[in-house]
Amino acid sequence: MRDRPPGSAHAPSVSLHQLRLFITLARYRSFTRVGDEFGITQSAVSRGIRELEDEIALRLFDRTTRHVTLTDTGRKLLSRIAPLVEELEATLRPRAPESGEPGVVNLACSCGLTASVLPPLFASCRERLPDITVVLMDRPQNAVLQLVRSGEAELGVVIAPDNLDDLASEPLFADGLAAVVSASHRLAAAERVDWQQLRGMPLLLLDDDTGSIAAIEAALARYAVTGAVRQRLAQPAAVARMAEAGLGIGVLPMHARTACETDRVRFIALAPEESRTIMLVRRRGRALRASAASVWWHFIASSTHTLIASQAIEA
Repeated sequence: MRDRPPGSAHAPSVSLHQLRLFITLARYRSFTRVGDEFGITQSAVSRGIRELEDEIALRLFDRTTRHVTLTDTGRKLLSRIAPLVEELEATLRPRAPESGEPGVVNLACSCGLTASVLPPLFASCRERLPDITVVLMDRPQNAVLQLVRSGEAELGVVIAPDNLDDLASEPLFADGLAAVVSASHRLAAAERVDWQQLRGMPLLLLDDDTGSIAAIEAALARYAVTGAVRQRLAQPAAVARMAEAGLGIGVLPMHARTACETDRVRFIALAPEESRTIMLVRRRGRALRASAASVWWHFIASSTHTLIASQAIEA
């Protein structure tokens, strides 16, 4: 980046193309994928990002031979710039008249995620976007997807569903599975629990509409966990309380830890790690209103600060 004399005035000359490259690289974290999306070479993407950084005299990405990550400055700029670029692009193409109350965004969320994933995202959204009110629609996952498809909810937060053909999606973070045991259980002091340690144990499994049971059963089969008596429960809190009472070992997504873990029950990462992706969804091919676009990009930018996944590794 070129240096400028202290106090010198400079009006940055930034193109829409450069901003779109920045937003897309922030999304994919891959120069190759951005090049494929824009139909240009990887070196052209790199050059465009470098020219943008030079022009605004800010470093937006940390680059290594294997990873591309946003800097703190890049995250702040993404949350401010992305909604403006989306609104500009939407304004420049024909679209249906806007519906919905200005400044109010309807967001639907899968019931299993509401108590654990949404509070920190909502809190940061209220702090960064005080003029926007997010109205939560707490529903089963299938209902969340239907609300987004119908337009009743502009955004949705779900665990990666099987079919997203008509929806655009962005990953927020990967979420592993955990063994849930009482504080007095012999495994309570372990840093990791191997799947095969569950053999012959009474298991408390989450049987919800997000496909949790299918993912858990697939992992149990993959690691040859046999001879286990299974109880299927609909709510993470029920699994945690049954485990606390010593009635079995629970298997829950790690995100449930924030809502269910107490000093009497422990969440311990299962190894090898089995994870699913928490996703933000919207209707494909429909421009978001400015307020909804601001929430969309704020959630994506904030997801790098979400500690749920990292807590699963560090616990």
